[in-house]
Amino acid sequence: MTPTDEEWLVGRLGDKATEVLCGVDLNDGRCVKVWDEGDDEHYKTFMLFKLLNVNARLFSRATMVWLGIEDTREGGVDSCAGQPAVLRVIKEAWRQVVRTPEQMFYERLKETIPEDEWVGLPRLLHGGDVGERDVRRWKAACTGEAWVGDDALIGTSHTMPTGISDSDGVGASGVPADDARPPYPMHQTWSCRLSVGEKFEYRERSHMRLVVDIVGRPLWRFKSTKELILSMYDAIRGHRLAMTFGGVMHKDVSPGNILIVDPTVSGDQASRGILTDYDYSAMTLQPPAKANNVATTPSDSVAFHPLEKVGGAEGQPAMKERTGTYYFMAIELLDIEEEASHDVQHDLESFYWVLIWIVLRHTAHTHPHGRLACDNVFKFGSDIDSQAHKQNFVMQKNPVRVSDNAPLTSLLRKLTKLVSRTPGYAGRILDDPAPLTYDTVLPLFEEAINSTGWPENDAALPFAPPGMVATNGPYDVVKGKNKRVFSAVAVETASTLNSEGTGLGLGSGATADSSTRPRKMRRKKQPSGVDSKSWTPVLGLGGSDVACSGTVVANSGR
Repeated sequence: MTPTDEEWLVGRLGDKATEVLCGVDLNDGRCVKVWDEGDDEHYKTFMLFKLLNVNARLFSRATMVWLGIEDTREGGVDSCAGQPAVLRVIKEAWRQVVRTPEQMFYERLKETIPEDEWVGLPRLLHGGDVGERDVRRWKAACTGEAWVGDDALIGTSHTMPTGISDSDGVGASGVPADDARPPYPMHQTWSCRLSVGEKFEYRERSHMRLVVDIVGRPLWRFKSTKELILSMYDAIRGHRLAMTFGGVMHKDVSPGNILIVDPTVSGDQASRGILTDYDYSAMTLQPPAKANNVATTPSDSVAFHPLEKVGGAEGQPAMKERTGTYYFMAIELLDIEEEASHDVQHDLESFYWVLIWIVLRHTAHTHPHGRLACDNVFKFGSDIDSQAHKQNFVMQKNPVRVSDNAPLTSLLRKLTKLVSRTPGYAGRILDDPAPLTYDTVLPLFEEAINSTGWPENDAALPFAPPGMVATNGPYDVVKGKNKRVFSAVAVETASTLNSEGTGLGLGSGATADSSTRPRKMRRKKQPSGVDSKSWTPVLGLGGSDVACSGTVVANSGR
């Protein structure tokens, strides 16, 4: 950003500037163009000024999540001068070309869910696949076709690397292969096509840029436990709408993908929580109502035929692919002896494990393992170990209580009883195991929300991992003779790294592709102590929230 841009930004934010720009170095900001899918010519400019999350792992989608506003200046005149600036979340990521682009899921939701029933879901405002647009621009330069985009065609000074050419002189894309070909696209990788051939295009990665409407707080920053339950309740309602109206299965329910929505001054917002991040989702080939030729109403039965694209073929079976955040996967998906297809019941069980995770880390619970409770319940690296510890937890009569919080304790007890009767737990014991459904889960949340006795101002407690002791602000981390002090923000980041996903819910999720790895995941050595070098403190919304890297799943291909 130029000094002029910075001056305009500060003025545009007005009274929000001090709070929103706290701790922000505007030299790190930038302006980007955002094209809507299907329109290569027109774009909107957004000013990205605050980095909320960056996935720094080498083998990943390289997800970056920014806070920004639209640059409404045109010809030196601000068309929105005097109006309050509206904050937006801008997500950039390099998706696997094999996967359905995320904006397609948002488009399906917009097309199928009635406006008066919309709750628990974000809306895509602008954006699409920048990489695919760049490829179209590159092909136009190669073939001499007219280009309608706002930017010029790529030059032709670049030459092909020695010894590399397409078979028969023409690539699968129909682009002539000669030594005068323009530079390859900048927003989509080309390495697989060059090294092993055009038919492996699906292995490439393409740059996505999306703008969504709602800025939320991470789930582990709740201001009261009732707010926590309200946000999760609305997220489950959103999941139900997405599935029953749109035929969209999320497949990666995790703490980082559920956001708390702050109430507006007028109190007219529809959602108190939203379910975000559809990178690893799947959807039916047609919306349920269209496929069944009937009016759609929320239900638990949707004929699921996922839309996945592999080598150009649609209808690739993908529901047996293990996709999601490992700690929160349903136990049936962890069973190495089963070939369960990912279904509604598994996402609903993930909501349950998300709630248990948050309770064990951020409330005054009475679990006998105290701060080590999460380590006792959630195991990583071995499907058998993870399965056994989850089963042990669920089969206890009252696995966890929250001090002085009867509504939450009752909800946990009843949800645990429901989960204990699902096929993954009771399938080998009971003759009639009962899968989780919306109609059994949502009423328990409603009962809890309507209960009396909720504590007031019981905000999330900061989680101190083992090896740390709380002080009056930061935590003291003691390693040998050296004492290192980190802020509470850094500690929360450490505790959520590789487990609680992206703070703004727009970059977490991982997949374990069944076509490239066995059902049993390879065991990874877990650190025995606290390794401060692996910590990545990242600023969040308002200078107080935390955004963290995504999840750890062996051979995920993220």
